Amino acid sequence: MTRVLSGAQIIYKKLLQHNVTDVFAYTGGAIMPLIDTLYKNSKINYYVNTHEQSATHAATGYAKSTGKPGICIMTSGPGVTNSITGLTDATNDSTPLILFTGNVQLSAIGTNAFQECPATDITKPITKWSYMIDNINDVGDVVDEAFRVAISGKPGAVHIDIPKCVLMSKFYQEFYNKKNFNNLIIKPEKKNVNNIDHINKLINSAKKPILLIGQGCNDYSDQLRSFAINSNIPVTTTIHAMGVFDETHELSLEFLGMHGNVAANYAIQESDLIIALGTRFDDRITGVVEKYAPKAFEAYKNGKGGIVHVNKNDKEIGNIINSHYNLHADCGDFLNVLKTKYQERKQWMSEIKHWKNKYKFTYNKTDRLKTQEVLTAMNEYLLKIDNYQITSGVGNHQMMASQFIKWRYPKTFFSSGSLGVMGTGLPYAIGCQIANPDKLIIDIDGDGSFNHTLSELKTVNNYNLPIKIAVMNDGHFSMVRTWEKLFFEERYTATNLYENPDYVKLAEAYGIKGIYCDMREDLDDKINEFLSYDKAILCEFKVETDECFPLVKPGSALDDIILSNSIAGKMQTNLPPG
Repeated sequence: MTRVLSGAQIIYKKLLQHNVTDVFAYTGGAIMPLIDTLYKNSKINYYVNTHEQSATHAATGYAKSTGKPGICIMTSGPGVTNSITGLTDATNDSTPLILFTGNVQLSAIGTNAFQECPATDITKPITKWSYMIDNINDVGDVVDEAFRVAISGKPGAVHIDIPKCVLMSKFYQEFYNKKNFNNLIIKPEKKNVNNIDHINKLINSAKKPILLIGQGCNDYSDQLRSFAINSNIPVTTTIHAMGVFDETHELSLEFLGMHGNVAANYAIQESDLIIALGTRFDDRITGVVEKYAPKAFEAYKNGKGGIVHVNKNDKEIGNIINSHYNLHADCGDFLNVLKTKYQERKQWMSEIKHWKNKYKFTYNKTDRLKTQEVLTAMNEYLLKIDNYQITSGVGNHQMMASQFIKWRYPKTFFSSGSLGVMGTGLPYAIGCQIANPDKLIIDIDGDGSFNHTLSELKTVNNYNLPIKIAVMNDGHFSMVRTWEKLFFEERYTATNLYENPDYVKLAEAYGIKGIYCDMREDLDDKINEFLSYDKAILCEFKVETDECFPLVKPGSALDDIILSNSIAGKMQTNLPPG
């Protein structure tokens, strides 16, 4: 039995089979057959951003907030190259993303034709799978495989390139022998939970255990909470896992790392047993590797502790830290088979409490409004509600949001982690709002980061998305400026933003309400107005540039921490635990 379908129609049909309801598209000559198919069919919504990079970020925000692959459709040449940053960001942050791009017809490939580029050659190093379809009979299988690869094992980005002649071809054999792509893609990950009995014994006997949680545990908040409380073990997380364990709970050490909680960093360095679930030991949470977790390594030598690493991607195990008990397994499977007992651990809990009380996140107040004050006021509002998601750009505002908002629920904060892409805040928020129309979606952004993608205000208005956009306008790339102050003898180079636009007028120019706040006495009222407004709104917070502390400088141990202890900005280094 055969049916006459074009390549574009096959892709559309497959998207429906995979329950796709929303795609982010940007048109052009080579991809027009697929865009036209979307237009002629109404079961899939398509959203047009102002730039291909923003479309890939919006799809990434969509995927981060739902766990489903974000779908992008772009044209050839610049459509591909403009998508590179978004593809890399998704892969690096383990986010399922599928990019479909058009290409010039097969006979023109390699001739430097108009809007041609070596698409799959460019994207192969930054995706889980990159493949060009050169035969219409392969289209259905390739799309199915793209979805499988994007979500299997450690999720990531997939790129499927389709020449225009394949999109427009009009012959398709409905039933045929499926093509085997196993030699081209990553094999499915195996699951195992070996050595559980020994690990149970280690946990029960540990004097100073700690749970180090990454985003691989985000789907298992209930299991994690039950295990941590029933075993009486403190919990610290990466930024991508904030909220998987309620940060208002006494066992929470919040997030760790370069700008993380001092108590969390000290606890890792002092712990005799680190139980790392769903994290890859990124350099931002380890400090210099040679000085990482000395007490755990010492305990392992004495047969009494060490580092347990659970990750469903076996390539992450032993890649950065030479952990001692390694389980290639899903975090939920691991937590479900643990059998441990409650241990009081009075001395350890006393140390944890002391560090938490002594080294709280803080800042120096001046006569001008600070980003930290804005976020503290916002946190007071958020503590009263639960149906929200927050995105951010990259910079001081990102780290300060991590510090001064208390994260209570998993998958409520979405930010570019490993790649650190400025400008992701607004397009991420667009993806989150489209995926979650009933949630309060807030973009906490810095002026420098927001300037990268501020044209996406047009997209917000075009689709009537009620996103709340908070722009911390301090006139600088303040995170880099801090490094210039500390490590480059105060040579401030290219970090002064000089004249930013009037963000209120900018929002209004795009048909969005804009408000302004620069006085702390107005802050609570402005926050309430901002977050309770029922449509899209931008609030420009005019704040003073500041330094983000604590800070573990590059090349330092995780507990070699720089703190600010005065308005003048004097630093203390290498503060001893306790």
